Amino acid sequence: MRGKLVENEEGSAQGNIISPILANIYMHNVLTLWYKFVIAKESRGENFLIVYADDFIAGFQYKWEAERYYKLLKERIEKFGLELEESKSRMLESGGYLEKSKHKREESTRLETFDFLGFTFYCGRTRKGTAWMMPKTSSKKFRQKLKDIKVWLYANRDQKLKKLRGMLNLKLTGHYRYYGVSFNGRMISNFKQQVREMLFKVLNRRSNRKIYTREGFIEMLKYYPLVMPKIYVSLF
Repeated sequence: MRGKLVENEEGSAQGNIISPILANIYMHNVLTLWYKFVIAKESRGENFLIVYADDFIAGFQYKWEAERYYKLLKERIEKFGLELEESKSRMLESGGYLEKSKHKREESTRLETFDFLGFTFYCGRTRKGTAWMMPKTSSKKFRQKLKDIKVWLYANRDQKLKKLRGMLNLKLTGHYRYYGVSFNGRMISNFKQQVREMLFKVLNRRSNRKIYTREGFIEMLKYYPLVMPKIYVSLF
């Protein structure tokens, strides 16, 4: 109501434009500063914290420090009226230190994976043989992005080919710019190939008869090519 303050005890609405701003302000004070000036200074091994809005990951070299942090974290956020989403919160063992340790003991080096911001992170090895945490597009996001493209293609299949190709390339470029990081080249290339096949099917459903043969479609792409996958972010 105009000119009247109305208190809301339920928080900001889902998808509200102010939600990510409030989340960043809250998390900066409740989590980030506490981690920087308390947890990090008291830790003996290497550690890190990555925060994006209300999603975050903390990593510790030693298991006992991770367990201690997880306990203190719950106590910390409860003081501010918050709680961890148990279905999305867990402790896991992964990373280069653990991989090297298991390798020396001749144990299986297959480690746990986790999803964060649309990526699945796993411990792999670089071409030089160095153990490294590597990202790839998560299966869930990969399927969802393809589904979105498919719906969009069928909704715009009557557009002129040049315009359709141009708009589709913008969508592909947006996908590459987000998911085009080191070690994820195979997944973004696969995404482009899947979209290419969708385009072939969509164009052949513009009328009752088949417009393009496979050879004709390939020839058409020489004149109206789809943008190629590209790694935009190097992680080392």
